[in-house]
Amino acid sequence: MLPSMLPPGVTAQEISYRNGRKQIIYTAPYQSEGPVLVRDAMGRQAWMFMYAHFVFTWVEGAVRVQVSHGTLNGPKMPLWPGIRIPAYWSGPALAEFGQAWALEQMTGSRGTPAVVSI
Repeated sequence: MLPSMLPPGVTAQEISYRNGRKQIIYTAPYQSEGPVLVRDAMGRQAWMFMYAHFVFTWVEGAVRVQVSHGTLNGPKMPLWPGIRIPAYWSGPALAEFGQAWALEQMTGSRGTPAVVSI
């Protein structure tokens, strides 16, 4: 039985397992911040974007994005020193790249034994 009211952004989904069993799961969107234009410690302009606590920093003129774990205004733990980004330097390009990259990291090609239907 589905609850009559869900928090904003939360959705109910029914999943069907290979053995025929069905189950209702609830999903919520990943947290996101930005993109915002900032200056780094050396005074260079950079775009920053956070999706699912992956923080992407793209310095103007760079062809690689630094990836950290954290939030835009909080502490960050470096994860990858440079991931190549094939786009023109802009906030929307970083947001599109960051979201796709983060989702690929979290889901990959592992697959799932369940089929999700909305």
